[in-house]
Amino acid sequence: MVEPGRVLDQRYRLDERLGHGAQGAVWLGRDLRLDCPVAVKVATARGVGEPSAELNRHIARFRREAQAMARIRNRPHVAAIYDHGEDDDVMYSVMEYIDGTPLSAHTGQGRQTTLEQTVRWTRHICDGLADAHDADVIHRDIKPSNIVIDRAGSAKVVDFGLAQLLNASSTHGPGWGTLHYAAPERLDGQPGTVRTDLYSLGCVVYEMLTGWSPFGHHRDAAAIVWHHIGKVPDAPRHLRSGVPRPLDHLVMSLLEKAPGDRPPDARTVAGALQQIEYASDGTADPHVDTRHVVEIQQLERFIQRHAEGPQAADPEVLDARARHAHLTGESGDRRGASALYQRLAQDCAHLLPSDDDRAYEAYREASRWKQGPT
Repeated sequence: MVEPGRVLDQRYRLDERLGHGAQGAVWLGRDLRLDCPVAVKVATARGVGEPSAELNRHIARFRREAQAMARIRNRPHVAAIYDHGEDDDVMYSVMEYIDGTPLSAHTGQGRQTTLEQTVRWTRHICDGLADAHDADVIHRDIKPSNIVIDRAGSAKVVDFGLAQLLNASSTHGPGWGTLHYAAPERLDGQPGTVRTDLYSLGCVVYEMLTGWSPFGHHRDAAAIVWHHIGKVPDAPRHLRSGVPRPLDHLVMSLLEKAPGDRPPDARTVAGALQQIEYASDGTADPHVDTRHVVEIQQLERFIQRHAEGPQAADPEVLDARARHAHLTGESGDRRGASALYQRLAQDCAHLLPSDDDRAYEAYREASRWKQGPT
């Protein structure tokens, strides 16, 4: 059993267990030689007695993940791998530690991301997938918990535990990934292609827009499989007002049942997202304006550092939240702006004296954005 404080190969100290990846536990560690934080995935390499076939498969999968990640080097939207080895009974991979939160902390269970965030993060995921696919690696388990949003507001793809190397001798790796995001061909026993990752991406983007994966209300595994194979989900714009039609169409194209009916690759999807970015044409049609992305990311970082702490009631923090809500509306997401102003109003009413007019102003802005055209 791996305990906190263990040092692997006299270099990597395991400090805090962060959770489970597809093929092992992930720890926050420290590279004692370089004195910097790292993420360390560990798995037991040997069991008691003779190695079993299942244990050998587990070891092979763990090594395959390291090989997959090693093919994708120095890319901005894929977590980098630094080292891989064995120390007595433990196999380990040392990876870039991303200071951030999984996408699953921002969406799902009814939680939606803003339109600007959806487009921004989807483009980052596409960039990461394109780099992986260029290196002949298919992820095969794209889901919100395998996407990390770092402190700069960028998305990175992590955990290649089910990755398939396109030129590997064996292409039929075990497992489907996570059912709510699994492509129909994977559920049918096929190894999958780059378009398999795109279907899973479609499920993730659908969840960002609506708060639920396409068939997220179903709990029964058999029902989820049946829906993926034979049921077309409702379009996002039928579940959330204000979704631009081109974005809605792109998501539905990613969710096509037949792989050949989906976009051909991640770079094509990234290009389609660029076309969705707003160019003013004088109409009131829903749009996504990414011209404010730099300021939005700066505000996100500032708010994340201060809004939940003792400085939450400081005027500078409240002004940043109001500006963030305003830019969310300017980016084309009136509904998102209204929700952010509503939350700000509630916090102002709780944190500030009753004669402070910030709560009233936030409620007024929430109403203004809500009542505007969608």
